[in-house]
Amino acid sequence: MRRLRASRALRAGFAVLAVAFLVSALVSQWGKATAALSALSWWSLALAAAAGIMAPGGAMLAWRALLADLGSPLALRPAVQVMFLGQLGKYLPGGVWQVVATMELGRDHAAPRKRTFTATVLAMAITLAAALALTAIALPFTSAGAARSYWWALALVPVVAAALHPRVLTGALNVALRLAGREPLERGVRGGALVRALGWTILGWALLDVQAWLLVNDVHHGGPADFLPAAAAYMLAWSVGFLTIFAPGGIGTREVAMAAALAPLMDWPQALVIATVSRLISMAADLAWAALAFALGRRALSRRDGRAPAAPPGNVLTPAALQVDKSTNRGTDPPGEE
Repeated sequence: MRRLRASRALRAGFAVLAVAFLVSALVSQWGKATAALSALSWWSLALAAAAGIMAPGGAMLAWRALLADLGSPLALRPAVQVMFLGQLGKYLPGGVWQVVATMELGRDHAAPRKRTFTATVLAMAITLAAALALTAIALPFTSAGAARSYWWALALVPVVAAALHPRVLTGALNVALRLAGREPLERGVRGGALVRALGWTILGWALLDVQAWLLVNDVHHGGPADFLPAAAAYMLAWSVGFLTIFAPGGIGTREVAMAAALAPLMDWPQALVIATVSRLISMAADLAWAALAFALGRRALSRRDGRAPAAPPGNVLTPAALQVDKSTNRGTDPPGEE
């Protein structure tokens, strides 16, 4: 971790590797996607892509609200950088790289690793809880077969909901931090922050559900009646993909689950078309947000370099430089964070 934090080359290599896996996943889906795209109208694809690309913004704002409540508020620009560059790690095998990358990127903006870890894990848990709860409401009205096949995912709803109680969360996180040899949280997670994060998460899910409905309606032509089946299928598929940690980004398992949930509305090949296109939009959104985060980081770096005064001879720090270093506190953790 220290080498990753200190070496720009290692960081760049990690980013290149993550993008390579993401692009590889896109290429692997492209053959199926080409046929799938031709089966859909351009306007439904355009609107679905717009909704799918905007949706991750809700997840970012939820994560940012949690991190601020834990004591490390971030401005919007660094929040975009940390969240969307870090999330590229989910495409690497292993299932932990998204969290690791987010923690290390957060330290660049004076967010201690344990706070970033806590906010990231909480944001994931809230996203999963919202998806499972909304699926449990919608799925029984749309696909009894899918409900029977994936009963285990729906059975997790009360477990995840109970785990989101602030006292339960704080206790569990402090136990995890102690096992990792780190200090406990300075303060517990408060209910208000959880509510705000849940609100942003539901907004993101609403956009994703609209995306799924636009695609399903373009094939099935059911109008508003297609919304609940499409929403339930998408959220169930995402939950199954998230819980199958052996598949990076849930690739493969998510498509099968979505096609199974859509089976009552359409033939299996048509359902696979919807699942494939929704996956393509999801990966394109991750790539677009990561590109924006990288561009914002480069712009901020160029501005900072343009304003930086020349260093005095002998590497002597001036009082002004010391003041800047003290105020930014870049890359340092409180005692006990190393």
